[in-house]
Amino acid sequence: MVEARLQAISDPMKPAGHARKRLLKLWNVLVLGFVSLICGCESRLTSDEAGLLDAVAFVIGGQQEGDLPQGFETRWRRTVEGREIRYESTRQNPGFGEDNDPHRGSRHVKVSVSISSPQKCVFKTVVMTAYSRGTSKESFESPSNETTTLDFNKVQRIDIEDGDRPSVVIDGKAWQCKDGKCQDRIMIGISAPRPEDLPRVIESKRRAIDFIKKTCLGTQR
Repeated sequence: MVEARLQAISDPMKPAGHARKRLLKLWNVLVLGFVSLICGCESRLTSDEAGLLDAVAFVIGGQQEGDLPQGFETRWRRTVEGREIRYESTRQNPGFGEDNDPHRGSRHVKVSVSISSPQKCVFKTVVMTAYSRGTSKESFESPSNETTTLDFNKVQRIDIEDGDRPSVVIDGKAWQCKDGKCQDRIMIGISAPRPEDLPRVIESKRRAIDFIKKTCLGTQR
């Protein structure tokens, strides 16, 4: 049937006008669909979508492009892959050389954190941890994966609690799930490489939380 229609498009003796326009439109749809199948094309993240993923990653895990996490050797490197954002950094293995450490032969640990949003205000984070082969900084063993689902539609409260140990506090019914187990409340400590940097980090966290609240109305109920 499709072949017959394509022949009709190429045959100058066939009816013209609206019929030809409809056939040309069908041809364009078929071509675009075929290209999409070959390329695996998908829509890119908008700036707001990317900003929300970045905000959640920063509030939950502390990932922020260019930041050097405490105890790490390299700064977070951010990449966008399809509709997910990935952060990657490398730290030293504190158990290197210890007899009771199962990874005692690995000096370095590569940590990769990806975040995506399969539904509105629902996020999936995948933390991949790979140990180096010996002292190499280029060759790593196969990573282990840990997947967590964060449903901000269920969140009732998200705030910063100040004090001697400032923390992000998030409350909601079974809003965070991992390995089939869900939590209603989590507290995430806020730290900085230097004490004088702590106020700046807290303010950055506060701005990220405000963006999440503005976008995901479930956090404001």
